Amino acid sequence: MTALKKTWPAVLLTAFLTALLTTAALCAGAAYGAGCFFIDLALKRGTAGNPDAPPAIFRSAIEGNGRAIRPAPKPDFDAESWTLRSFDGLALRATHFEPERDSRRWVLVLHGYGLTQAHVWNYAAAYLAHGYHVVTPDLRASGASEGTYTTMGALEARDVTDWARRIAAVDPGARIVLHGVSMGAAAAMRATGEPDLPTAVSAIVEDSGYATIYDLFALELDKLLSLPAHPLLDVADLVCEHRAGFSFQKASPLEAVRRSRLPILFIHGTADRLVPFKMMQTLYDASPAPAKEKLVIEKIGHGALYQAKNYFPTVFRFTDKWTEKPPLER
Repeated sequence: MTALKKTWPAVLLTAFLTALLTTAALCAGAAYGAGCFFIDLALKRGTAGNPDAPPAIFRSAIEGNGRAIRPAPKPDFDAESWTLRSFDGLALRATHFEPERDSRRWVLVLHGYGLTQAHVWNYAAAYLAHGYHVVTPDLRASGASEGTYTTMGALEARDVTDWARRIAAVDPGARIVLHGVSMGAAAAMRATGEPDLPTAVSAIVEDSGYATIYDLFALELDKLLSLPAHPLLDVADLVCEHRAGFSFQKASPLEAVRRSRLPILFIHGTADRLVPFKMMQTLYDASPAPAKEKLVIEKIGHGALYQAKNYFPTVFRFTDKWTEKPPLER
């Protein structure tokens, strides 16, 4: 009896700790499962019937109610297909369009989340008519490019850098603009922090870009599922590093902008319901670039700002100025 009295506290403590650890393990497993579900929902492309379909969140939240986002007609200019092998072995594809007259001005036009290069061919047509060479990549895990997970501009930034290096190799006298829309804008901003970005890159045009991926995901969680960001996004970020090869907490366009002195034009719409207008001001205020400008457009939604009458005149006043000058030292 005395021995039993001495051991029962240890037995109870062991049982309590076992139950606690089991509960913790179950909770951790549930959190990890939820993180996997969110990452696949937001970033993984493909369905059982269509391996090239955009991520599920794009299909439900952005293209919901049967409202497909239509691609633009292919510009009626001479064109050739380009292929690039990414740093992690993916076959990436793009189209190079040539203007009617010889030019040293080039632009990489970068599409948004869930879309393809064909969705920015209207931008390409405007640049071509203005005398620029245009390269429109299918970003990784989009269109004809390989990849399972889109990375919201994080790894795409390295791919954009490689496309810019390809242009510089084709035309050593090139002056290159990076013009991105939404996720493409995030990739362009992130590329400014890549050590291999060629000095031929002379200016950035970011249209409707987000300041941080984490904040954008937090907004979508609240909007679509009425869920708080913490702790789901923190767990999802760990899953993201394991599955998709990047951390969305670390891959912030804002941090890249804070370190870049490249000329940059910020464009955003006050009616943007996907990426809050205030994110543009956050990015603008953070930029130390001595040549930075912003264009605010009223009453036009996300991804459609090019429809404004002053969109391309403003863009070309900015890009022409920086593509006719030697590149700035970075």
